[in-house]
Amino acid sequence: MVNEAYAVAQNVAVALLAGWMAERTVDPGFKTRGIAPLAGLVGLYVGRVVWTWGDWYGGPLIGGLPVVPAVAGAFAVCAILKLVRLGAAGPRW
Repeated sequence: MVNEAYAVAQNVAVALLAGWMAERTVDPGFKTRGIAPLAGLVGLYVGRVVWTWGDWYGGPLIGGLPVVPAVAGAFAVCAILKLVRLGAAGPRW
Protein backbone atom coordinates (compact mmCIF):
# COMPACT_ATOMS: atom_id res chain seq x y z
CA MET A 1 0.00 0.00 0.00
CA VAL A 2 2.79 2.43 0.89
CA ASN A 3 4.70 1.52 -2.28
CA GLU A 4 1.64 2.32 -4.40
CA ALA A 5 1.19 5.67 -2.67
CA TYR A 6 4.88 6.41 -3.22
CA ALA A 7 4.54 5.60 -6.94
CA VAL A 8 1.49 7.88 -7.24
CA ALA A 9 3.36 10.68 -5.45
CA GLN A 10 6.27 10.26 -7.88
CA ASN A 11 3.92 10.43 -10.86
CA VAL A 12 2.20 13.55 -9.57
CA ALA A 13 5.55 15.21 -8.84
CA VAL A 14 6.82 14.47 -12.36
CA ALA A 15 3.56 15.70 -13.90
CA LEU A 16 3.59 18.95 -11.90
CA LEU A 17 7.26 19.59 -12.72
CA ALA A 18 6.67 18.89 -16.42
CA GLY A 19 3.64 21.19 -16.44
CA TRP A 20 5.52 23.97 -14.67
CA MET A 21 8.43 23.68 -17.10
CA ALA A 22 6.14 23.65 -20.15
CA GLU A 23 4.04 26.56 -18.88
CA ARG A 24 7.12 28.69 -18.24
CA THR A 25 8.64 27.85 -21.62
CA VAL A 26 5.59 28.11 -23.89
CA ASP A 27 3.64 30.78 -21.92
CA PRO A 28 0.08 29.97 -23.05
CA GLY A 29 -1.05 33.50 -22.21
CA PHE A 30 -3.69 32.62 -19.63
CA LYS A 31 -3.29 34.40 -16.31
CA THR A 32 -5.42 31.81 -14.51
CA ARG A 33 -3.83 29.98 -11.61
CA GLY A 34 -3.48 26.24 -12.06
CA ILE A 35 -2.49 26.09 -15.73
CA ALA A 36 0.84 24.40 -14.93
CA PRO A 37 -0.66 21.54 -12.88
CA LEU A 38 -3.43 21.13 -15.45
CA ALA A 39 -0.91 20.94 -18.29
CA GLY A 40 1.21 18.47 -16.37
CA LEU A 41 -1.58 16.11 -15.35
CA VAL A 42 -3.35 16.18 -18.72
CA GLY A 43 0.02 15.98 -20.47
CA LEU A 44 0.86 12.85 -18.51
CA TYR A 45 -2.13 11.12 -20.05
CA VAL A 46 -1.88 12.67 -23.54
CA GLY A 47 1.84 11.97 -23.84
CA ARG A 48 1.45 8.37 -22.78
CA VAL A 49 -1.36 7.79 -25.29
CA VAL A 50 0.58 9.38 -28.17
CA TRP A 51 3.73 7.45 -27.24
CA THR A 52 1.74 4.21 -27.22
CA TRP A 53 0.31 4.92 -30.66
CA GLY A 54 3.77 5.66 -32.03
CA ASP A 55 5.31 2.64 -30.28
CA TRP A 56 8.33 4.74 -29.26
CA TYR A 57 10.73 4.19 -26.40
CA GLY A 58 9.57 6.32 -23.47
CA GLY A 59 12.89 6.90 -21.76
CA PRO A 60 13.50 6.51 -18.04
CA LEU A 61 10.68 5.46 -15.74
CA ILE A 62 9.70 7.27 -12.58
CA GLY A 63 6.92 5.70 -10.58
CA GLY A 64 6.25 3.22 -13.38
CA LEU A 65 5.52 5.85 -16.05
CA PRO A 66 7.98 7.18 -18.64
CA VAL A 67 9.22 10.75 -18.18
CA VAL A 68 9.71 11.83 -21.81
CA PRO A 69 6.05 11.35 -22.84
CA ALA A 70 4.91 13.28 -19.77
CA VAL A 71 7.09 16.27 -20.66
CA ALA A 72 6.11 16.11 -24.34
CA GLY A 73 2.44 15.88 -23.41
CA ALA A 74 2.72 18.91 -21.12
CA PHE A 75 4.34 20.90 -23.92
CA ALA A 76 1.57 19.80 -26.30
CA VAL A 77 -1.15 20.88 -23.87
CA CYS A 78 0.51 24.30 -23.39
CA ALA A 79 0.89 24.71 -27.16
CA ILE A 80 -2.79 23.93 -27.69
CA LEU A 81 -3.76 26.39 -24.94
CA LYS A 82 -1.60 29.04 -26.60
CA LEU A 83 -3.33 28.43 -29.95
CA VAL A 84 -6.73 28.70 -28.25
CA ARG A 85 -5.67 31.98 -26.64
CA LEU A 86 -4.41 33.39 -29.94
CA GLY A 87 -7.60 32.31 -31.69
CA ALA A 88 -9.78 33.88 -29.01
CA ALA A 89 -7.86 37.16 -29.29
CA GLY A 90 -8.96 37.58 -32.90
CA PRO A 91 -7.18 39.48 -35.63
CA ARG A 92 -4.74 42.20 -34.65
CA TRP A 93 -5.21 44.57 -37.56
